[in-house]
Amino acid sequence: MQLEQELGISYFTLRRYEREETEPKLDNWLKLADYFGVSVGYLQGIEAKTEPKSELEHQKSHDAIWKGMAKTLRAASVGTIGWEEAYQDLKRYQRKSDELRFEEKQETQQHMFDLALQTFKGRDRNEKE
Repeated sequence: MQLEQELGISYFTLRRYEREETEPKLDNWLKLADYFGVSVGYLQGIEAKTEPKSELEHQKSHDAIWKGMAKTLRAASVGTIGWEEAYQDLKRYQRKSDELRFEEKQETQQHMFDLALQTFKGRDRNEKE
């Protein structure tokens, strides 16, 4: 029901997607992929989850979030969209930003763990020599 409210896709339609009774149209694939922070190909099961992003890719993702938020606020201020719709859009952008920060934190922790393992392996090798 939360997806229905946030994406504007009916609960009935979402259930049909889940049961593989019908396939989403491209715009709904994009909404779902955007909501879950994955690619359309990943949702369709034709590609693996993305590899860790480079610093440039992370920056582009952050920039896209800020640009989207600015566009939403401009549209609301001139009356192109209502304030409730703008509020829902901004909540989506906040969730994407939180997910991006979580992903960056996970990648940093994995990198630190890998470096620690390399250090201990090198130290172990040196001690054996």
